[in-house]
Amino acid sequence: MSQPSVLVLAGAAAQFPQYSRDGVHLTTALTQAGFDATQTADAGMLSSLNGGKFQVVVLYTFGDYLDDATIESLAKFVRAGGGLVGIHTAIATSPKNETLGKLFGARIVKGYIGEHKIAVSDPNYPIAHRVQDFRMDDELYVTEKKSDYHAFLSTTFEAGQHAMGWSRSEGAGKVVYLGNGHTPGGLSHPTFKQLLTRSVRFAAGEDWSTKTLSCAAVGYGAQFSMAKQHLRSAEKARLTTNAVCDIDAKRLEAAAADFGPSLQTYLSYDEMIQKCSADLIMIITPHNLHAPMALKALAAGRHVVSEKPFTCTTAEATAVIDAAKKANRMATVFHNRRWDGDFIAVRDIARSGVIGDVFHVECGFGGYGEPREWWRSHKEPSGGAFFDWGAHFVDWVLQIMPHKIESVSGDFKKLKYAAFSNEDFSSAYIRFEGGRSASVEQGCVNAISKAKFRILGTNGGIEMLHSDKDTVRVVSLKDGQRIESKYPIGKGDWDGFYRNVADHLLLGEPLIVTAESARKVIAVLDLAEQSSKQGGAPVKLPFEQ
Repeated sequence: MSQPSVLVLAGAAAQFPQYSRDGVHLTTALTQAGFDATQTADAGMLSSLNGGKFQVVVLYTFGDYLDDATIESLAKFVRAGGGLVGIHTAIATSPKNETLGKLFGARIVKGYIGEHKIAVSDPNYPIAHRVQDFRMDDELYVTEKKSDYHAFLSTTFEAGQHAMGWSRSEGAGKVVYLGNGHTPGGLSHPTFKQLLTRSVRFAAGEDWSTKTLSCAAVGYGAQFSMAKQHLRSAEKARLTTNAVCDIDAKRLEAAAADFGPSLQTYLSYDEMIQKCSADLIMIITPHNLHAPMALKALAAGRHVVSEKPFTCTTAEATAVIDAAKKANRMATVFHNRRWDGDFIAVRDIARSGVIGDVFHVECGFGGYGEPREWWRSHKEPSGGAFFDWGAHFVDWVLQIMPHKIESVSGDFKKLKYAAFSNEDFSSAYIRFEGGRSASVEQGCVNAISKAKFRILGTNGGIEMLHSDKDTVRVVSLKDGQRIESKYPIGKGDWDGFYRNVADHLLLGEPLIVTAESARKVIAVLDLAEQSSKQGGAPVKLPFEQ
């Protein structure tokens, strides 16, 4: 379904100029989502909607901004099949007009400005699919109902539950209301923007309530039960489980016990690709199999999720990206630790500006002792010691430093554990544009550990030790004052990965972990080793960024 044309009416009386100004946040969000959005403060445009170019009207207005004739024209547009989305004070517009109150379904009784939690009261309603409860520092309304509606968002205030998002039908048209939007911060909140774009699509008549995709996993190993975690997480995102493949028949028996007798099981990957009907293939195998298996799945017209690391070489990553583009299918990587609570805390502090412009990031991990598990000890299946946890750390660094990489240098050492082919010590030094830099260090001969994160900015720094579970240390220096504080670490949410994959495949919403971003991770790991073999000389990325 093509995106509808949208008229954003943002305006109020002269003493409220913020409506036209802040309405830009709505228009920008819609434009970025692919809508043809036109913003105006001219209420007269509502008088010529019927038979016009717009399929949906977004109303961000306040006070006596619309006269009775204009409101009747808007109601006629909706009854004839047009869509209407009201934002925040839309239900406080022209308060004496009964038609607008009934059209939206409610009128304001009173408001409260402050931080509050928005809960998803009906997760099965299409607009709310996979949306999680969120917090906003914004205004909430206590409302008086004027017509029946279906609420999908709510909040608690003064010991009562109050609807914060709802929809209703009016004639042949649909009306959606979102209660937040009092401030630029509220209008720019990522969950609010997601709800806005979905509300416009829903008001335009799109219905994705029955859409789903089926998934198959290759590699049902007992180690960490990763395949089961992938499939269960996907099921939480409203995807379905179709098939499992493993070379061990006992593991297939375990999969059937976990997912029921309807699960298709295969001992051969080629047979699974040929016979199963899954839309999405999850590749949870040794690292050296990720690329060839992804290429087969893409060639068969399937979407692909690879466990990290994406591949073992930059060339392999590029081949998968090219194959996905040719097949018009998604390829992504399970960088689930972008949803770790400690990383989110560090990332948000770095982005907030409290430490100024970030110019250097350091990460360290490992310890002292013989490496565990065969993919952590042997190079052929793993790609090298750096390709396990190193994939997570480099991905974290690149999220904090979203700048063009100028070069990568590396230092890889084999010092102690001769029985194992993986390196005992690996490090990468990354130079970014603008004089920024980062270093990542890993080893099994690290008798003294470095901090998990040490981030330096022009006005302060961030430090998080591996032992830090609840807070992150932040030092800010501004105007001659040194302020040291502790920033709380929130909960992680690995299910966020598959919620986003589902939102991308079913609704076309932006993919968070793109194949291109995962390739940059592989490039750092791959080129660091190349550099080490060349005596540490810097190496440039072999693709455009």
